[in-house]
Amino acid sequence: MTPTRFVVATYNIWGVNRWPEREEALRGFLTDVRPDILALQEFRPETRDVIDEELHDFERVDDPFEGWTREGNIYWYKGLFEKVEHGAEDIGILEPLRRLFWVRLRIVGTGRTIVVATAHYTWVGHKVERETHVNPRVAQAEKTIEALGRLVPPDEPLIFMGDLNESNNAIKKLREGGLTDCWRGRGTYPPPTHPAFPTAKGAPAVLDWQLYRGPLRPMVCEVVDYAKGDLAPSDHKPVLVAYSLEPENADQAQSD
Repeated sequence: MTPTRFVVATYNIWGVNRWPEREEALRGFLTDVRPDILALQEFRPETRDVIDEELHDFERVDDPFEGWTREGNIYWYKGLFEKVEHGAEDIGILEPLRRLFWVRLRIVGTGRTIVVATAHYTWVGHKVERETHVNPRVAQAEKTIEALGRLVPPDEPLIFMGDLNESNNAIKKLREGGLTDCWRGRGTYPPPTHPAFPTAKGAPAVLDWQLYRGPLRPMVCEVVDYAKGDLAPSDHKPVLVAYSLEPENADQAQSD
């Protein structure tokens, strides 16, 4: 039995800033790149309609909680995955509709499942952080580990990703909690994910991450530069990872 391979992307799509000016670029990304799983931050009804149209053979979470419509959501290719369950965990993110959004997917034709989760940690310029001088993302990372530990058994494949607005202490907490970021898993270093030129400006920063746990192996990790004309789809760049899901009994598979 060979490992299952699939491509996962995390993408902060920038709300409705410069929308619908960016629509053509976002449609192009969805058509040209087309990952098997797509986790989104700063999701909005306007962008949802475009993504639903372009990814017509995908499904996403449909839930009455407004955060699934106005903050985060997860899409998956129906030919490869089917939903088992989903949820939204409060991990103390200061923005009111943000949660740890997660979905448990079953690989079509098998009994194997994988949990995919995404979050958008609090922005460094938030009023509370400026007034208290306390980094809230460290506590959010700790609560992420706590929630994922409760939701996902150690041997079940897990991918956690999103715009974490962080490249230091919160990432260290996630690593200490048993997650490996795709860059360390490949023995390399993360390139900047913000800003996406020429759409946005600013000092380059690593804000967007994919981390994993369990019988997964990142084969390729890439921060994607994509634009249509002089516009990128967002002010962030997406992080794409190709994963290999190892057989349930890898030792037996090797001996056979």
